[in-house]
Amino acid sequence: MRTPLVVVTTFLLCIGLPAQAAGLRGAEQEPAQIRRLEPPSDAAATQVITVEAVAELRVVPTQLRLVFAVSATGETLVAASTASRAQVDATRERLSAVGVAAADVDVDFIAAVPVFDWRVEEQSGHKAVVEHRIATRVQNNLHVRVPDEARALAVIEAATGPGVDLLAVDYWSNVLDAKRTEAMQKALAKAQEKAKLLLAAFPEAPRLVNVHENTQVLFPQQLYRTIGRAEDSASTPSWDRETPKIAVSRPLLVYYRGLFGDVDAGDVRMPGAREIEVVGTVRLWFEAPHRPR
Repeated sequence: MRTPLVVVTTFLLCIGLPAQAAGLRGAEQEPAQIRRLEPPSDAAATQVITVEAVAELRVVPTQLRLVFAVSATGETLVAASTASRAQVDATRERLSAVGVAAADVDVDFIAAVPVFDWRVEEQSGHKAVVEHRIATRVQNNLHVRVPDEARALAVIEAATGPGVDLLAVDYWSNVLDAKRTEAMQKALAKAQEKAKLLLAAFPEAPRLVNVHENTQVLFPQQLYRTIGRAEDSASTPSWDRETPKIAVSRPLLVYYRGLFGDVDAGDVRMPGAREIEVVGTVRLWFEAPHRPR
């Protein structure tokens, strides 16, 4: 999944606004980011006891990938391809000028597609709108690797222009394998702590019979939220068909939400920086005392 790099700034304009801030999302229900274990059935509850714990780790990205679409149009495929290569070379030069190494740029050919146009013609004494192929468009994608968001912004400003558009920003880290293991260990320790507390209710400690784990990685592009836009016009005027109605442009209602979920061992910091979330879940299964045979 990919998402554009979005910066959203909110201005609180009056004293009473913070108390109403939760309503800015329109009380919109958000899907659960962490799925917990379902309660056992009556039959299973007499057979086993399950203790589950979820642990969260935040990982600072070590690399970002910017994806740019570079396209050019020509009357023929050869002309379009030549123009596209020239556009790619020019973009590479602009990237080199801001310090991007050639090894950090990868060119990915996407497609060569026909371009059509509609023309009014007269056929058999009648006017008709006829579609004609007029050109060919060639698109290449540039994948550019940068170490952080500050460099990403500089690269975006240098690369984008006529014929070059930003498609996506992806985040990555080269320590994710180690962090998966760390999150699993953190979840296991918390599950054992919970089990020690909860199972003390029994005169004799139940026997551990099984363990299950699930570790997932949530990248920043998965942790953005889009707020449903409410109608904020004072009124909708009535215009006749000859008068165009032009709405004012509005900001994107997109922001970095971060991970808000039911976590037993989490990070005490409020989400703010775009970090990779590693979530480990461990379930311990114990044999229920005095279970039916």
